[in-house]
Amino acid sequence: MGGYAGCSAKQWQFAAWLAAVAFIFPIPHTIALRNLLLLVGLVGLVWIGRTSLPKPASWMKPAAWCLIALTSWIAFHSVTVAPSPTLALDQFRANWMMPLLLGGVGAWAATQLPRERAAQVVVIALAAHMVWLLGWQITLWLKIGAWPFKATPFGAYDFHGTLNSYLLALLVADRLAWTRSSHSPLALGQRGGWALLALSLAADVALQSRNSTVVSVAILAAGSLVLLNAQSHRRRLAIVALGAVALIAASSFRFDHRWQSLRESIVIGWTSNNTYWLTGDGEPGHKISPPATPSGDPLETSAYLRAAMARQSIDFLADHPLGIGFGHDAFGRAIAMKHGHSGMISSHSGWLDFALGTGFVGLALLLTTAGVAIRAGWRQFRERQDAQALLLAFFVGGYMLRCLLDGHLSGWRLGLFSFVVGVLVAGMHEKPDEP
Repeated sequence: MGGYAGCSAKQWQFAAWLAAVAFIFPIPHTIALRNLLLLVGLVGLVWIGRTSLPKPASWMKPAAWCLIALTSWIAFHSVTVAPSPTLALDQFRANWMMPLLLGGVGAWAATQLPRERAAQVVVIALAAHMVWLLGWQITLWLKIGAWPFKATPFGAYDFHGTLNSYLLALLVADRLAWTRSSHSPLALGQRGGWALLALSLAADVALQSRNSTVVSVAILAAGSLVLLNAQSHRRRLAIVALGAVALIAASSFRFDHRWQSLRESIVIGWTSNNTYWLTGDGEPGHKISPPATPSGDPLETSAYLRAAMARQSIDFLADHPLGIGFGHDAFGRAIAMKHGHSGMISSHSGWLDFALGTGFVGLALLLTTAGVAIRAGWRQFRERQDAQALLLAFFVGGYMLRCLLDGHLSGWRLGLFSFVVGVLVAGMHEKPDEP
């Protein structure tokens, strides 16, 4: 990794602030500290912004216009279509405008550092979480004698799976750029970059988060395809990457027993009229048993629930194609309207939650925005060797895939995603002149 010897005291402060936000944001029960950090960033943004801010690169403008159109649709929908405009507008403020603001703050802070340092400190902060995770599991392993897969120092294991997906997407893009031009857009160098990639892969195995593994495999497979289309000496790396894909997949199948009845559970969730997905075991005296699988294997509850909720979401959208108001709890409101059952929140798919809230139009605009950004980033890298653009393409693609599999299109996950995107976008500009 490159050193910071040439950085001024001011640049050190910005680097520390970026790392603090990226590290603290996913930790539960730190809302006051998060808000304090963001307040510091906002004050700095107003102070520096009084002079000049960087102009967006021309190749990013189509994605920016798509984002403006998407935001405008959510606002318009919240006022004119949503059954409860007050609720929809409150969700719009908290779960859309605040993440956008967070992205702007991250972009501003990144412009105060040398071009590659901002993204580097974010990656270091994400990697620190993986070191913490593995250190925690090693400590438990020494105590109990068996490796404690899924054990985490805080929060659920899918918290760390999300962070590792962010980290892996950035590192794979960085290593692709390195193999192509011996240039690391994250300023990690040769050994540092490969070491962090190995750390991320080890964390994926240790977490045994099935959806995280699916995203990891997809990211590595995409990187392998890029290498296979490159010159012959890079194809050897593609083979190594495919080997990593096989290793991660095999370890997941070996240690995560849920794969065994996955297919049966999905089919049952999609086709069965059993309401176990809605009420669980039911009320006392009215116990509802989970559906039985044809093979007699135990029902894989997670896959069953996701399939059943996806079917309910699609059926509801067929009757309400314009949605029922923006919000991460759109699925819960839809189920309350249809079945009179309250207490549910997400369908476990961010795409479906977004469609239930903003309709098919909102989902189409969301996917168009992401697709335009990914395509533009890839073309910018392929045609102009802009490695920062490749980071953006992989990061957005990895997040959107995860949102398809999980209800992660809200909360701290969306906030941190927006923050990192802001940092990456700012890295595509030259640092502005000092005021």
